[in-house]
Amino acid sequence: MITKVVHGWRPAGLLAYLLGPGTSEVHRSPRVIASWDGLDAGWQPERTGPSEYDLQLGPLVDALHAPAVAAGLPTRAPQNGSKRGYVWHCSARVAASDRTLDDGQWADIARELLDGAGIAGRGDPGGPRWVAIRHAEDHIHIAAVLVRQDTGRRFWPHHDYPKLRATARAIEQRLGLTLTAVADDTAARRPGRGETEKAARQGRGPARPELRRAAHQAAIRAVGPEEFVAELRAMGYRAELRRGPSGDALGYRIGRAGDVTAAGHQVFYSGSKLAPDLSLPQLRRRWAQNPDRPGPAARPSSADAEDVVVRARVAVGTPDPQEGVDGIVHATGDVLTALAANDRGHKQGWSDAAERYERASRAPGGRVPDVGPVGAELRSLARRLLAAHGFRGKDAAGSVALAVAVAGLLHEIAAWQRERDRAHQAAAADVAGARLQARHLARRDPHPGSRAAQGSGRERAGFPREPGSASQVVPESEARMTRRSTGPRP
Repeated sequence: MITKVVHGWRPAGLLAYLLGPGTSEVHRSPRVIASWDGLDAGWQPERTGPSEYDLQLGPLVDALHAPAVAAGLPTRAPQNGSKRGYVWHCSARVAASDRTLDDGQWADIARELLDGAGIAGRGDPGGPRWVAIRHAEDHIHIAAVLVRQDTGRRFWPHHDYPKLRATARAIEQRLGLTLTAVADDTAARRPGRGETEKAARQGRGPARPELRRAAHQAAIRAVGPEEFVAELRAMGYRAELRRGPSGDALGYRIGRAGDVTAAGHQVFYSGSKLAPDLSLPQLRRRWAQNPDRPGPAARPSSADAEDVVVRARVAVGTPDPQEGVDGIVHATGDVLTALAANDRGHKQGWSDAAERYERASRAPGGRVPDVGPVGAELRSLARRLLAAHGFRGKDAAGSVALAVAVAGLLHEIAAWQRERDRAHQAAAADVAGARLQARHLARRDPHPGSRAAQGSGRERAGFPREPGSASQVVPESEARMTRRSTGPRP
């Protein structure tokens, strides 16, 4: 069950949408199935015309909104730009493969979600007013006004999203529905609707993903906050440090050149609004672990890079308590980011792989993990790749073998994540590995059945097969490593 929460200011507008025909999808037989006072379907608006959407919404809107009106709260967003309104809107959707639930079951689910999220507790008559509306087979919407009826006090739920996820998991288990992965604070912030629409008007992609990639590259190159901001500015971005009274850097913000508000002010994003591991405290953890860089780093060859990747795959397949696999997993994201930075026109697929792997790199909680020797090697490789601006000459051709080695590492990481019940990360690593592998094998084997397609002796050594895919090939070094890592994992 997937739950999503947004905040707003106008219950009238929300109810008009939920009980209306819809926009992105057609609403069928929109109806109230549960309410704060137990009247449930008794709050269904009366029909005023021939259409199922001709409904008299006034009584329901007035009743739902009454505590907020009594408290003197505004009916529209204030001019100060605050986006967090007192109207709490939650949607809950089951998987397409799940059975159809009836209105009574959905009504119980609504009450359980409200109670679990700390919005409206069971047996609390003075709590906020809310209604649950159904206009499709697979989901419902819950609209609540975050004002208590007994005191008129406006309140904010504490950690409502993770509580919702935990409650949804309990409902799935009880009703035998498809189990969704637990919330683990590894997801990056997605662009909001306003960001997406603004970017479309400007004819470019949303700012947040671009800024996230830039911040990640700068973090790999830098050793501290000052150098980090300098790197971002050198890349053409607006970047500033936020300092405390002592002058110490407490955070940073980054913006895209030309991205301004209607009033002409620069739009900025803090690191924590980009990704959990890009906040300044987490970047400091990363930099504290970096080995010293006494001078210019030597340009890495593709063979050198492949050897590091193969050692990383061995370390993931046969974990050493002194190494820390989470550190290897996170540092692998650095290598992909560095390779993607030099992926001209996305021809080699590194950019796609880096984007898809991103969530797999983060440990639960979003904390930057400690790295051992192999993780440090990967981070050093990433810095050298960025400094070298990609491979040259023969090494450019060797990058195909490197891609196959990296794909093998990603599949090994996916298996390791899956064994630890990290469904989000395992899926991200698997998809990244499969896409990277397919892209480079397609470039290498343009004519299936030819001698090139069959591969050399070192290429026919065998490769983990993605379910439903054709046989794959890997270098001999990968094959040796695969035989070493087939034992049970702890």
